[in-house]
Amino acid sequence: MKLIYLLLLPLLVVANSPCSAQSGNLPAENWCIQKATDQAGGLVFITANRGYQDYAHKAEFPWCLAVNITTRNKNPNGHPTPPEATVLNETEDGITAALQQVGLAHLVGRTTVNGYRELYYYVADPEKVNAALTRLTKKKQPRPWEYHMAEDQTWQRVAPFFAGTPACL
Repeated sequence: MKLIYLLLLPLLVVANSPCSAQSGNLPAENWCIQKATDQAGGLVFITANRGYQDYAHKAEFPWCLAVNITTRNKNPNGHPTPPEATVLNETEDGITAALQQVGLAHLVGRTTVNGYRELYYYVADPEKVNAALTRLTKKKQPRPWEYHMAEDQTWQRVAPFFAGTPACL
């Protein structure tokens, strides 16, 4: 009987871990690409998962992680060329994978402007996220990037993504 208990104990720990419990709290994906202008009149593309608009579990993920990726190959308007967009997407995928290894990270949206792309994630454990990103920065990256994390319990940083009724492209 002790042997069975010892064999089942790791399964119970994994099944009741915070990551497992939180993974059921994902909203349905509802991606929307919007066109906007910045303060200088430049073109901005906002890609947001509108499934997070009324997300009930924001308090469980009170840390906003903003990752800024530099764009190298740009169109005349400063936005990435199609091959550059592929590199930016691959960079984003690598960052997302590193974050998912240490817990649930909600990619709420991103903005693409003249010269860079900024990703917005919400996470529960800033120390784990910082450690994962520090490890990732020690590896060769397709494009330079930097990040900033700040507490944002009500997700105000991404509130403009969900304001009004957007015209999705």
